[in-house]
Amino acid sequence: MEPQFKWKETSADAETVRTLARALELPLPVARVLVARGVTDPAAAQRFLNPNLRDHLGAPFDFPGVRITAERLWQAIRDGRDIVVYGDFDADGVAAAALLVTALQRLGGAAEVFLPLRESEGYGLTRAALDRCLRERGGPPGVLVTVDCGISSPHEVAYLTSLGVEVIITDHHELNGPLPEAAAIVNPKLGASPGAEHLCGAGVAFKLAHALADLGKANGWYQGAPLGGELLVPAGLATVTDIVPLTGENRLLVWSALKYWRHYAGPGLQALLARAARQTMPPDAYTFGFVLGPRINAAGRMESAMTAFELLTTRDRDRAAELAAHLEGCNARRRGVEERIVLAARKQCGLDAEDAVFDAASVVVGGEGPHVGEEEGWHPGVIGIVAARLCDDTGRPAAVVSFDQDGAGRGSVRAGEGYHALEALAAADEALTGYGGHASAAGFHLKPGAFDSFKQLFNAACARQAAACEDGLPRSLTVDGWLEPETLTLELHREIQRLAPFGNGNPAPRWGVRGVTAKEIRPLGASGDHLLCMFERDGYPLPRGVWFRNGDALETLRSASAPLDVVFELRENNYGGESSVELQIVDAGNSEFRI
Repeated sequence: MEPQFKWKETSADAETVRTLARALELPLPVARVLVARGVTDPAAAQRFLNPNLRDHLGAPFDFPGVRITAERLWQAIRDGRDIVVYGDFDADGVAAAALLVTALQRLGGAAEVFLPLRESEGYGLTRAALDRCLRERGGPPGVLVTVDCGISSPHEVAYLTSLGVEVIITDHHELNGPLPEAAAIVNPKLGASPGAEHLCGAGVAFKLAHALADLGKANGWYQGAPLGGELLVPAGLATVTDIVPLTGENRLLVWSALKYWRHYAGPGLQALLARAARQTMPPDAYTFGFVLGPRINAAGRMESAMTAFELLTTRDRDRAAELAAHLEGCNARRRGVEERIVLAARKQCGLDAEDAVFDAASVVVGGEGPHVGEEEGWHPGVIGIVAARLCDDTGRPAAVVSFDQDGAGRGSVRAGEGYHALEALAAADEALTGYGGHASAAGFHLKPGAFDSFKQLFNAACARQAAACEDGLPRSLTVDGWLEPETLTLELHREIQRLAPFGNGNPAPRWGVRGVTAKEIRPLGASGDHLLCMFERDGYPLPRGVWFRNGDALETLRSASAPLDVVFELRENNYGGESSVELQIVDAGNSEFRI
């Protein structure tokens, strides 16, 4: 049986691992993960294992652009000028807007929010959204502060400036052109210190709120209660949902948000957790990223993100319950639309056949978008998720386009390990009217009739990226170490949890056991999509294993004649009130295929 992935074992100096394990009384596997991830001395390991906001959060005024921005916003507050916080329709943009509006209002500012509509106005600081903003409020504000957008909008900033608006940009996206001529710009890409360079939009807004509070207290302008707590949970939630690396200050924000959830989570998030996860226990990073985050996102995908904004800011428990129910409904509709588009996309690129072999350098598909107010067609609010699923299916960058009636369109790109989405879009610039984003996720606007040209240019760029990497970017799986069956205990799992929260940049450790044989393999789940796997080695049983979404391998595993190497994550199973360790299988294969 051949593994599904190329296995890569992490490298860690054995003596350094032993020294760290002795110094901190850690199990060797835990010390090995720390060393492999660059945490090699006891002081750094203590800091990693015991995060502390007070001691470990970087000074806000060291962050690029924060001091002048805080000074200008305090001047606006003291002058009584009206401030519009211009956000975005995804979870990061909504959370960033919620926490900055909350902070400004607590400090005495006349702050209000504006969020664009994904379907009719598009991503970021667009002229269509700005025209609606000015129309609805009856004229331009004194100050407009962007969160999670604006760094790629010099023309829109110039337009606002011509109307007498003081424009402040706070963003975290890559710089892909001339900087806007704004009154101030806050962006980690302009030179943030190590540890803060990967903050998401809400993380940047949290940093600015921190500076505003400190500046207000230092000058006697603010003497109220500390602001950090109520802003912490939205910042941590957005950090996970936006899939930025959970390292440095990102990990600190998420760790703190999870630890202080009970004390600081607002009524809206508590209601959403109770409804979506049917639990009142504090969430973990997985719950942030795969339960709460998608429901916050669903509002902006399917209608207006203002519902999600209200959920994050309301203090009324009855209203919170209503909003949570509404977001649950949005998410259910989103799932239905997503499945329909995924099926059409797979058919379009030939992935619908059971024995399909995909050998192109990228996936590029598109379909006609829905009419305004409808959900048929290739809904622009869902194409990013579709791109992510196609990328996962193929291991190649995926671009999905929702066409307008004139043949132009909005697109979304997702790219995996070794690829750079933004650089691939730059190579296809002649077919685009604009683009922006990150290495792993980006968005773009397609010129009318330029789909075929874009497809050719984008595919060629992805092929060049693959060719520049050894082995042509195979789908890989990192193994953090090989363990003996008798070490797979609940105690070890709980020690490993000290390395959490896990996510992008700090993945849950994956372990392997060599030379096991299958004792029992049987289907799991109503439709047999999953497998229950009982392995043993030399008569010693491994804990129960579950292999999700791999029901098709049932007979292959049962008939395997040679010993297998198996790779897994450790999980805690609390079924029936009893706690036990469980293996979440990730891959398995004959020993001779192990790399």
